[in-house]
Parts: sequence; C-alpha cells; structure tokens
Amino acid sequence: MVGQIASNKHNKTVDTQAIINLPTGSLSLNALYQVLNILPFEVTFADENDFIAYYSDNPQRVNSRTVDLLGQPFLSLFNQDEQEAISQILRDLHQGAADHYEQWFPQNKQTIYNNFYAVRDEDGTFLGTLQLTGDITRIQGLRGIRTVFNAGKSDR
Repeated sequence: MVGQIASNKHNKTVDTQAIINLPTGSLSLNALYQVLNILPFEVTFADENDFIAYYSDNPQRVNSRTVDLLGQPFLSLFNQDEQEAISQILRDLHQGAADHYEQWFPQNKQTIYNNFYAVRDEDGTFLGTLQLTGDITRIQGLRGIRTVFNAGKSDR
C-alpha cells in the first residue's frame, strides 16, 4: 500500500501525500501520522459522543489498542472499578467544569502519567476528549542539567 494509510477497520485508505494546512504551518498526512506515532505519549481521541475515534500506534504502548476498539465507547477502555470516576471526568470535560485532568500511578514497575483534555473549537463547542498516556519512570529520575551543549544520544 505505497502512498496510502489504512484509515479505519473497514480498510478505507487515504492518500499520504495529502497536505494538511493549519494556521501554524502545513505537513503531509504521512508526516502527521509519523509525528503522532513517535510522540513519547500514546494518544487516544474520543469524539463528542465519547466513542473512540482514533489512537496512535506507538511501538511501545502502555495500553494495548486495536482497530476493533474504533467506534466503541471510551469507557470500555477502563476497568469496571474505574468507570465511575472516568464518567465523572468526561461529564466535567463536556460541561466545561474542567478542561484537563491528570493522574500518575504505578503499574507493572512503571510510573504511568495519564492526561485527559477537553478538545474544543474556537467557539467553545466540545469536540471530544484527548487522552495522553506515557511511562514517565525514566524522566522522574532525571537530575542535573542536560542541554544541547552536553546532550548525548537518548535511547529507550
């Protein structure tokens, strides 16, 4: 599938050379796809009705995601005992009572940093929820100063 990216579980594809023009610049769909997959956080986006619309395909994910999750309720990503708290977060994001929630917790010898953001358009209309999740274990232990002048190669 050269020059195309599968866009959903129904095997629709889009032209990777399509240019996306934004107020702060432009980039190809292929570049955007690669940027989203190289971020040190995994991205999940639920639409305005709380259905999973997108997830990044990072190679080292904290949470597993498959295309079968697309179109499923966002709450289905969470354990039963977490769903009431997540429902409250979603209500607050929808209603504008909050724009961001963050949490961090130990999981499988890692420290997980989890964020929920309300995504709104210029008029304040709720468009969905952006979840960013990542392993912050390594950066929690950083000490001293590392700048472009003394930087070394960073490997995971």
